[in-house]
Amino acid sequence: MRIRRAIGAAGLVLATTAGLSGCADDPKDKAFGGLGDVGDLPSAPSVPSPGSTDVPGLSSGGSSNGGTSSGGLSSGGSSGVPTPSSPPTYNPSAIGEVDGERCRYSRSLGRISYDVEIQNSSNDQAFRYNFTVSFKIGSSPSSSIATRTIGSRFKTVTVSPGGSRSVTVDVSHSTNQRLVYSCQVTTASKSPAS
Repeated sequence: MRIRRAIGAAGLVLATTAGLSGCADDPKDKAFGGLGDVGDLPSAPSVPSPGSTDVPGLSSGGSSNGGTSSGGLSSGGSSGVPTPSSPPTYNPSAIGEVDGERCRYSRSLGRISYDVEIQNSSNDQAFRYNFTVSFKIGSSPSSSIATRTIGSRFKTVTVSPGGSRSVTVDVSHSTNQRLVYSCQVTTASKSPAS
């Protein structure tokens, strides 16, 4: 089932890319961030290079590692302090990675259970998955559709890079009458695990 979804998603991406690639043939196209028929824009003036290095505070270059400097009157280059890097990008939606399977009712235990499989699609990053499962039953014993919500359960599960986890989510419900029931993952999101 996952392979069919992956193939379907890949086909959709290819079709969309092919459709949009014909629209972006003119770099000045306004729909894609160009300026349309605006003429050439003026260029910025060039910045003159620093003159002599005998003026305090000016340097033509150099390097610094933790406070020692060389090659000029002030430091340039690396300061030894790490610069912040941009955070890794990821899609916070986890709809394709959190799958519910096997909704079942146990009359002897008095509960409806739902197995949820979480598959981390990233091989580089562990993620914390948050999801909600909604449980419904029919409004009466003669109902053919489960429309009345009897409970929702929120779960948080951490999955290692490229790993998968299975959890069972359940809600208590006891009856001796005929029962129509359903289970559904209604929300699913993820964030990097710390």
